[in-house]
Amino acid sequence: MMGNLELGPEADVSQLEPLLTSENIEQLEAAFVAQVQVSVAQWLKKALDGEVAEWSGEQEPPTDPSGFYHSPMPAIVLQILAENIQVTNLISDSLHRRAHNMAVSELGAFLRSFSDALIRFSRDHLRGDAVAPHYVPYLLSAFNHQSALRSSVSVLLPDGEASGVLAPVEAALDDVQRRICRLVLEVLQVELQPLFSALPSRRWLLSSELLDGVCEQTSHFCQDFWRVRKPGVQLLLAEAERTVVLQYLRALMQGRLVCRGTDERSQAAERLRQDAAQLKELFLGLGLEESAHCAPVLLALRELLNLHDPTLLGLEVAGLRQQFPDVSEDHVSALLDLRGDVSREHRQAALSSLQAGPPPSPSTGRRALFSLVPTPTPSLSSCLPSGPCS
Repeated sequence: MMGNLELGPEADVSQLEPLLTSENIEQLEAAFVAQVQVSVAQWLKKALDGEVAEWSGEQEPPTDPSGFYHSPMPAIVLQILAENIQVTNLISDSLHRRAHNMAVSELGAFLRSFSDALIRFSRDHLRGDAVAPHYVPYLLSAFNHQSALRSSVSVLLPDGEASGVLAPVEAALDDVQRRICRLVLEVLQVELQPLFSALPSRRWLLSSELLDGVCEQTSHFCQDFWRVRKPGVQLLLAEAERTVVLQYLRALMQGRLVCRGTDERSQAAERLRQDAAQLKELFLGLGLEESAHCAPVLLALRELLNLHDPTLLGLEVAGLRQQFPDVSEDHVSALLDLRGDVSREHRQAALSSLQAGPPPSPSTGRRALFSLVPTPTPSLSSCLPSGPCS
């Protein structure tokens, strides 16, 4: 109003003080953003409550025209945040920045609430308090939610700001994604445990029947993974393959079988080769890129069983450590027990090579496997002075 041209002859508005001091503006902006933040938090809670209410329903998650699990929740969340940012752009740059910061903060709080809701959902389902008919599909749908939010979260980035401003949100998205992945694969692990209870055994030596059952169960479990958008589907498949391999290694290390001669050692080595090939075929068929496979570890263990001269075990053990730096004395000792022909002297020489060999190459880039595999408590006779029994 004071800048209206009709007032020009009557008053020189350039000589007037601002109607509001910078302190007044600061207080008004802070009060405005605080009120908006309360409203945004309520709207986001309502969106989350509506989503969570569907998780235990009788219907499977809805899908988009491409067949991927879909929910309007990510779009609703981003729309709520983006619209409140856009309004402030008409007022001042400082208020606009405050609104951006508020939106990032509220999205982080929303993701923490989402993660907590997932924990409650899983706990109630597994305890039987509120069994969800489509437990895994809704977890996979939640996985797609995180991908959708990640792909669009840049709308919360102020113009000219570095992407590092969104680092807390991206870290929260990573945490939620890992949690969903863990909850999904815990179900697979529970389903596979009874199948691996008979491995290794003489029945396992003579037939692929045991692993056939594992592959059939795994394939059935992963059939809905294709409803997860890329790159999430690759992450889920890689973690599923890793879960199967870890279960295999856990079973192998439990001391259920001791080979009774050269023929059984050869059979065990051949079974490891065939099982590795079968797992490779399974996960290639499911769409997992070969570079992400963990099953080749079985081929490395095969060499340890297939070796005819026990005096050369030290070289094989050193090579195993080069490929898998987290292999321990207990793991090697359990494998030597499986061979059934290793004297105390040869055992100590093999375990000594595990410590004396060159350090693993940092370029291996392998994720932990053996460190996640428990072993039976070794007997005192199998420990070196520097080993776990000292």
